[in-house]
Amino acid sequence: MLVTDKHLLLKLLIGVLFAAQICAATADIAERYLDKADAAYENGDVNSSYKYINEAMMLTKQNGIPANIIYVAQSVYTKKLQNIRKSKNYIDLIDVKENLEQFPDVKNSTIKKLIAQIEAEQQQAELDAQSAQVDAQLKEQQASRADEKERFTRQQELIKQQQEESQKNQVELINKIDSGMQNINSGLTTSAQESKKTSRVMMISIFVIAALIIIIVLVIVVIVHKGFKHQQMQQTQYAEAFKLLAQNQSQTNRLMLGGVTDLYGSNGLKSAGSSRWGMDALPKPEETPEEKAEMRDLAAKCEDLGTKIDQATKRKNNSKNVSELIYKLAIALGFQQREAMVFFCAAMVYDAGFLGIEEELLSAESLTDEQRDKLKNHIELADTYLQFVPKRYWQVFEDAATKHHENMDGSGYPDGLKGEAIPEIARLIRVAESYISLSSRRSYHEINDKETAIEKLKESPNMYDPDVVAVLESII
Repeated sequence: MLVTDKHLLLKLLIGVLFAAQICAATADIAERYLDKADAAYENGDVNSSYKYINEAMMLTKQNGIPANIIYVAQSVYTKKLQNIRKSKNYIDLIDVKENLEQFPDVKNSTIKKLIAQIEAEQQQAELDAQSAQVDAQLKEQQASRADEKERFTRQQELIKQQQEESQKNQVELINKIDSGMQNINSGLTTSAQESKKTSRVMMISIFVIAALIIIIVLVIVVIVHKGFKHQQMQQTQYAEAFKLLAQNQSQTNRLMLGGVTDLYGSNGLKSAGSSRWGMDALPKPEETPEEKAEMRDLAAKCEDLGTKIDQATKRKNNSKNVSELIYKLAIALGFQQREAMVFFCAAMVYDAGFLGIEEELLSAESLTDEQRDKLKNHIELADTYLQFVPKRYWQVFEDAATKHHENMDGSGYPDGLKGEAIPEIARLIRVAESYISLSSRRSYHEINDKETAIEKLKESPNMYDPDVVAVLESII
């Protein structure tokens, strides 16, 4: 019995040692892959580094991926996504997303943001391709229209030639009739002279003349009838030709209108760098019931989040006041109703990042430089609270949340953008937020009347878009 126990204990010890040896070997291999990934990353070979770090994570996944491997993986994945964004190789994005599903610990806010940006750019690239296809179709239609116009011109010329020939034939016929009438008159004269000789000959001549006149009248009636029928046929041909041209013109116009308005169905809205302030060449298509329901749901969610932001920042009704003013400005600047509504929703939640700031810091009466830097960081925290926003509106919401502190002269943050490089929604919020702040009671200044608030905005064209300030003055 004792011998059996010893054998069992020996087997168990050997098994433990074997498992430990396997674990050590696995850890050693994973460490080698990690070293290869580091080396490749340092040499700028991101693809090889990406392959090696995935191997390292796969080997250690079962027992928990070590923190040092996760840290290197985050750097490699970030660089990999940046390269995908530059090269626009969206097939690699699929592989990255599949690996992130296997290794969820690698995800951080930077990686999530890069994936969202790449997906948005991919969608824009698809829209651009659709636009190019529509342009090609338009050119083809225009060429077809030119051919139709040329055929119509040739048909007109042919009809004109037929008319001229018909008129020429009629003139020739009339000349022949005149000649015949002259001959008849001559015959009548001769007959009259001969009638003196014999009344019988005169009567015969009268009957002959009468018969000739009747025949001539009948011929004239037939000719006139044929001429009238020919003229009706020509008018019918004219009408058919004009109808054909009108149909071609209508088809071309419908294609041009449909092709342009389709671009709004997927691309959605302008975000940055546009100075047209919503002055579109053609009207937007009507919203479908599904799109209207989506907009109502988005507005409700934004209103709830805006209330939470106001409670956190202790600015009563700030989100409501700013968003309503943004809507009025957008309409006055010429934006369509749908774009104005998206701006309205984005303006309710542009300060969502404050929900990630400590309450003590938000309520502090005075701040150190370090605390001010922490407050500025609220623009980087907004993404977490805006995940409910549909992808086609995402860029507008991101611009509103991250760029509403940019100044016209480039002195703002986080990117130091200048002038029209600042997205439209951010310029609108910059003006509207400051106006609401100046005309409301704050702990750091007294309340101003509307005129004084506007004058203070005008005094700082380096910060606020003068065009927006001018429109604001005209509507308050």
